[in-house]
Amino acid sequence: MPQRAPTPCRYPGCGAVLDTPGFCPKHRVAVHRDYGRARRSFDTEVGFYQSNEWRRVRAALLRASPLCAACGARGRLVAAKVVDHIQPVKSGGARFDRANLQPLCISCHNRKTARETAGSK
Repeated sequence: MPQRAPTPCRYPGCGAVLDTPGFCPKHRVAVHRDYGRARRSFDTEVGFYQSNEWRRVRAALLRASPLCAACGARGRLVAAKVVDHIQPVKSGGARFDRANLQPLCISCHNRKTARETAGSK
C-alpha cells in the first residue's frame, strides 16, 4: 500500500511537515485549548459554569453534602466531585435551585450524563 504524501501543519504560518493531515504536536494542543476556551465563553449553556455565582453555589453544596448522592443510595460512601442538575438546564431545569442540584462522584455523573444524552437522541 503506498504511503500518504507528507502534508504541512494546518496551523497558519507553521511549516512543519507531517505524515498525517492535521496539526503538528505543538499546535494540536494550542488548537484544542483555544477551541475549549471559545466554547466555554460563547456557549451560554457551558459558559454559565464559569460564572462566580455558579462557583459559589457549587462550593456551598459540596461543603454541605460532600458525598455522592447516587452512591449513597446504594450504600456506598464516595466523595462527590461534581454538582449535577437533576433536571438538565437544557430541559428546563433551574440553574441555581438547590432542589434541582445533587452532589455526584465523577463516575456517577458520567453515567447519568450518558443516559441523558442517549435519551435525547
